[in-house]
Amino acid sequence: MIFLILLAVTVVEIMVIYKIRYVYSRKPIWGIGIVAIIIFIFYLISNISLNKFLGAYTFGLASLNLFFLFVMLVYMWLMHRDQKKVNMKQEADFLLVMGNKCMTERIPPILASRLNKTIELFKTSANKPQIIVSGGRNPHSLSDKSEAEMMQEYLLEAGIPANHIIVEKKAMNTIQNLEFSSIKIHRFWSKETRPRVIIVTSDYHLPRTKLQAKRLGFKVQYVSAKTMSMLKWPAMFREFTALLWYDRYVIAIVVGIDVLYSLSLYI
Repeated sequence: MIFLILLAVTVVEIMVIYKIRYVYSRKPIWGIGIVAIIIFIFYLISNISLNKFLGAYTFGLASLNLFFLFVMLVYMWLMHRDQKKVNMKQEADFLLVMGNKCMTERIPPILASRLNKTIELFKTSANKPQIIVSGGRNPHSLSDKSEAEMMQEYLLEAGIPANHIIVEKKAMNTIQNLEFSSIKIHRFWSKETRPRVIIVTSDYHLPRTKLQAKRLGFKVQYVSAKTMSMLKWPAMFREFTALLWYDRYVIAIVVGIDVLYSLSLYI
């Protein structure tokens, strides 16, 4: 009987790992609710089980699921909070447009929304800032152009003057977007005052961008581009996994502590 319960718990956990992205990307409330119910059931089994191994096993899984659910909820709260602090009318010397994966020769909708927001800012700006488009070429893309080059073409077609576009085509992730673009700014900027920089990215991407910019010591402003709902929730889940990967060493420590504590319950 104990073996069957262990097997059932393991199967449920595997299903959560492999299917929760699919559920969350379509019905986020359902995804959160399902995980919350599973956590409750695992904790319940842990408390009522007379078998120490089963109790420790379900307690460990429940704790890990609770931790990852907590991180997801914090990320969602940060995204909601950041929306209230951006998009204020402000002038800038540079608009930095964060790249987004391009798998074909066409600009994807998420990246197009960032570029459209940038075009809007440029056209309503009094001092006409320089626009930095940042993004390298995805090795799996069907296009032989980098994200930055495709973004440059999009801006030119929208009427942005070529002399107001700076191309950074080496960055392959958010950190490199920020680092390599900062090099471009320092090379271009000749005044003694600090340049005013606004980073333009998607709403769901704001928390990670702000986190990495803070870690790099950048002092910038932000403007977010709204993402359509059918693309936003899948993108949010990818963003959540990216945040976990960036702090993977901390995550590894948390997992290790959970395993050790669970084993202590068994021993």
